[in-house]
Amino acid sequence: MQKAFIDTSIIIRLMVKDSDLKYKAVEKLLTEAKTQGVALYLLPVAVLETVFVLEKVYKLDKNSIAERVSALLNTPDITIELQDVFIKAVKCYTEKNIKFADAVMGYWGLEKNINIVYTYDKKDFSRIPGLEVRQP
Repeated sequence: MQKAFIDTSIIIRLMVKDSDLKYKAVEKLLTEAKTQGVALYLLPVAVLETVFVLEKVYKLDKNSIAERVSALLNTPDITIELQDVFIKAVKCYTEKNIKFADAVMGYWGLEKNINIVYTYDKKDFSRIPGLEVRQP
């Protein structure tokens, strides 16, 4: 089986449906990849970039973004690197009102048994349970 990763532009077309033609092509890709011998992967940077684009370009609110990203994280037949980290980060992003990238870094560190972060952004990181925040 071949492996392929999905770029942010593909995810955005799926989430915002701003082009019917591209949206249908992405749907077809997702439904037919496995039968065509292609294993699809979603890399961490694409998830981070997707949230950034939805916030800055499409001006969506956190709940709308979280709903879309959660659906993406539960898409069958896509292998998602750091899936558990992203699931926790999405929840923290909305419930504790922190920046998505900070939530990802915090939970990724915790997953790697790294529970101390050096930062000048104490506000966000201190909202992640189990993470000790220090300034240099």
